[in-house]
Order: sequence, then C-alpha cells, then structure tokens
Amino acid sequence: MSQTADIPEQLIIERNALKKWKRTDVYNWVTEQTVVIISGAGKTCRVADRLAHDIQPDAGRVHVLKCRDNTLDTINALERQVLESSANIVIGVGGGKALDVAKVVGTRSNVPVVLVPTSVSNDAICSPVAVIRMNKKASLGVKMPQAVIIDLEVIASSPERLTIAGIGDLLSNKTAIFDWDLGCRAQQDTMNTFARLMANHAVDAFINTVGNRSFDKTTLVKVLAESLVMSGIAMSVAGSSRPCSGSEHLISHALDYYCGGKALHGEQVALGILVAEYLQDEHRSSGNVRQYYEQLGLPTHFGDLGYTREEMALAIRMAPAMRDRYTVLNEFSFNDRQIDQLLDDVFPTRTGKRVISFA
Repeated sequence: MSQTADIPEQLIIERNALKKWKRTDVYNWVTEQTVVIISGAGKTCRVADRLAHDIQPDAGRVHVLKCRDNTLDTINALERQVLESSANIVIGVGGGKALDVAKVVGTRSNVPVVLVPTSVSNDAICSPVAVIRMNKKASLGVKMPQAVIIDLEVIASSPERLTIAGIGDLLSNKTAIFDWDLGCRAQQDTMNTFARLMANHAVDAFINTVGNRSFDKTTLVKVLAESLVMSGIAMSVAGSSRPCSGSEHLISHALDYYCGGKALHGEQVALGILVAEYLQDEHRSSGNVRQYYEQLGLPTHFGDLGYTREEMALAIRMAPAMRDRYTVLNEFSFNDRQIDQLLDDVFPTRTGKRVISFA
C-alpha cells in the first residue's frame, strides 16, 4: 500500500535568497493576495519589514504581526487576526518560536504557510511538529510549510549559539535512529525504512562536511540547513518525530519540565545525546558524535548550561515518562548509585569554560 507524505512544494537555500525571490514561483503565490507576515522580535523584524516592502506593490494587502512568544494566548490572538483579515497566505519569519507559531496558526486557519528562517537553531525550519507553551512546553502536529526560503547571508549573521543549537538537534538523528531500531526489535514500534534512510543521510552529510575540516562557515551553515530540512521531511514521511527524536529528546523535555528549561532546545538535546550514546554503548565507537563536540562548540557538561548534578540526575530518571516512546532508557532501571556512575562517566569534571565557536 502506498503512503503519501506532506513535503514543501518549494525549497530555496542560497546566498541572498531574499533579494532573488521575486523571480521564483513562491513570489507568484503572494500576487494580488492578502498576506500575513508573522515575525519574531529583534533583528527578525527588519527581515519581516523588508519582505513586506518587497511584497507591497504586487500583493493585495500585507499585514505584519509580531509574535512575542509561543504561548497559546499569543497563538489564539494571531489566529483571530489571520481569520479576520481573510488571509490567503501566512509567511513566518524568525527563529524556532516564530516559525512554530506560524505553522500552528496556518494549520488552524487552513492557510498555506511559507517559512523564512533567520536562524537554524532546530528543525522547526521544516517539520510537521510545532512546540508551544501552555503550562509547560507541548509538541503539536501541524501541516508542513508550503515553501521554505533560507537566505544563507541572513542565517550566517545570526548568533553562533543558535547555529550550534541547530547542530545539536541534527546530531540527535543518530541516537534517535538507534532508539527507533531498538523499539522495533522490542515490538514497541514500526519502522519506515525510507524515513530512516533520509534522517540518517541528513546527519551523515553534515558529519562528512565537518570531518573534511576544510569547510568555511557558509558551507557549514548551508549543509546544516539542508540537513535540518531533510530531517523535517523524514518526520513527515514517518508520520511522527521518531526518525529525529529519541532518548536524547526525552532528557531535554525532562530538563524543561522539571528543571526550568535553562538552555536552548538543541543545547539540551546535545547533552542528552551524550547520555544516550553511553547507554547505547556507542560512546567508544568510531562513529560516536561526541568526537565533534569541542570542534563545534557543543556543551560537554551539564554545568555548561547552568544545570546542577542533581537536576541532571532528575532529568535522566524522569525522562522515560515524558512520552510513550520506547528508547534505550526503557532498558534500564536506574538506582541512585547507577545514575551517579553514569554522570561520572558521561560528564567528567569540567576543565574550563565552554567556548561557543565552530570557526
């Protein structure tokens, strides 16, 4: 039986993409239409204002709305404005929160969405999942964007910390795929081999670029963006986040829920990867991802992100209960002594302050 997958109709990843987009099919979609631009804050507003200025002569009407956060109240207010304006298309501009909000609003309003990321801090740039904040963070299924426009000049000018977080989110494909295989062997899940292949090739393309060691920042950002987009499509093909989210994400969710969510999603996932690799007995293999952490500026200790040893222990203990998903965490029944040993092995004493750089 064949299966359909929701993927973007258009994907543009290049230098100065926003200067060239008038010559693309995507621009034709806004001609004589009512366009709502949902923008994040800060520098993102300038990108949104530039888009609005470019669209104005050819669109019917253009409304620029500010997304101050990803709470349900904000989403409800923006959805109401989108419906009242009779919008034909929503353009989300910004980082992960603004893009997720645009996807939720577009899905609930039944309006196609175009995403214009200003950073690549996670796979929100092209995925069928959005994170919103109610009492705590929650993941929702949403429609995939109709198009994604990634201007590499805009991405390269974003803070390095955001890019490093995106790297952490991408590298989790490795531990997530291991967990998916494990779940299938335990007869707790079913495998979509095409989605698995896509997710694995996405992260391998990035790792191969890093292993080459002759890359420049623009090349790294381009491959990262392409790989995150491919990961998002893998999730759409699978019909769940399984290809890109396993035990490492459960640990990050537990850090959010029980320990205050002190860091970026991808940074916390990077810590989760180190625990997952250890439990999967992959930490000593030639293919382990920890070997790239120092080069890429990823956190190697929970203290790098402001967490205490007690908080990290709590997150590991509570992670399996964060969602009904079989992972390597289900293979262990941790007592206090075992968690202490795990923390000693995975997170040796810090040797210095984390350096945020992959130059």
